[in-house]
Amino acid sequence: MVIGAAVLAAACGPKPSAQVEKVEICSEVGDYGVLVNAIEITVSNPRSIKGLTAADFDLVNNVPGAFLDAATGKPGQPYKDDGIVVSRKGRTLRIEATPFNKAGKMEGFFKRVPWELHCAADSALNVTPDKVADEHIAILEDCIHGEFSFGGLTREYMLYLPKDEKGNVIPNVPLMVWQIGGGEYNKDMMTVATANRCLVSLAAEGVPCAALVFALANPNYSYSASLYPEKIELIDRNNALQMAFIDTLIADGKVDGSKLFCAGASSGGGCTMRFMMQFAGRFKAAIPCCAMDPIVPIHKVDEKYPGQYADDVEKVWKGEKAVYKWNGSEMVLGPMDVQAFVELPMYFVHAATDNTCKVASTYAYSEARKRLGATQDKVLIYSDEDLVSWGVAPMMAHFSWVPLLDDYSEGSPMDWMIKQF
Repeated sequence: MVIGAAVLAAACGPKPSAQVEKVEICSEVGDYGVLVNAIEITVSNPRSIKGLTAADFDLVNNVPGAFLDAATGKPGQPYKDDGIVVSRKGRTLRIEATPFNKAGKMEGFFKRVPWELHCAADSALNVTPDKVADEHIAILEDCIHGEFSFGGLTREYMLYLPKDEKGNVIPNVPLMVWQIGGGEYNKDMMTVATANRCLVSLAAEGVPCAALVFALANPNYSYSASLYPEKIELIDRNNALQMAFIDTLIADGKVDGSKLFCAGASSGGGCTMRFMMQFAGRFKAAIPCCAMDPIVPIHKVDEKYPGQYADDVEKVWKGEKAVYKWNGSEMVLGPMDVQAFVELPMYFVHAATDNTCKVASTYAYSEARKRLGATQDKVLIYSDEDLVSWGVAPMMAHFSWVPLLDDYSEGSPMDWMIKQF
């Protein structure tokens, strides 16, 4: 058989320049946002990407995920070694790399310079963020995204349900519900879900536990919110909505009602406290992290005498107007179940030098609970050295949820929680 010259030239001629049909990125949720770990480029002709290696590619402005380098306190610099690994499947070229900040390199504290992928062998394979058509975020892609209404509110949520090896949802699993921080209030659901590792932490560790996060809107939540009944009522109403949704998960056999856990950071740490004030008898344990002060004023005010904060908290918890609860038609202020509240174990987490939510709140809450009879609580206070070991610059000591959600070592708060499953 004689092969025509045109056919032979097409088969053996110079490799054509790539005609890119689609660019996608694969990413994961990091401690401070989204990290890109792979770029996939689909082309029209597979010959155009044949023979390419890691040496043909270079990433620019690919920095670690943290806002600041923990060692220097300055914005992170691009990786010296991009960690690029190249593979090809059909018409798709996959460039894996050391995970880098999707937002790009920080210049100062206000400007971001986008990341770029350069291909020395064929500029048609250069990639900038504006060329990305689709993104696949690990674990979040498996989450259920919906809305739920209760008590006059409608809130968005994302729910992760673990699956078995065959891809079937595992029934009646434990549930960890995360209370978001003030930085995520009034934000879209994806901003909430990617602000930190609250939804993905357990799943990434392979722990068969459901995770739930609601996008909440507390426009007036602030320091000393406890002085304003309308602010506290909204916090408690949000919690009542979340509990009503959790009840639907229990009724549907998705989660085990005897294995409910709650955690949250900053404003969410304060909301965790109020959630447990409302529903202590329903939860097995809670982890308030760098908690705010929606019970009594603690931040931005000084103690008149040592122990005042704990005295004030104890007085509220023992009072007849401690918390709002839904009575079937409205939120009504009334007493809390103090006995159930102190029997619920809590693991308090804070950083010693936190300047946003000072550690005094954790000391006040834990001390007041001890006075009321709590015997199972634990307290973990991170030093600056502890934070640096987890990649948190001391000037960002408020971010104690980073080591909280990353650390599963023996005796850590997450290990403590899992052992109660």
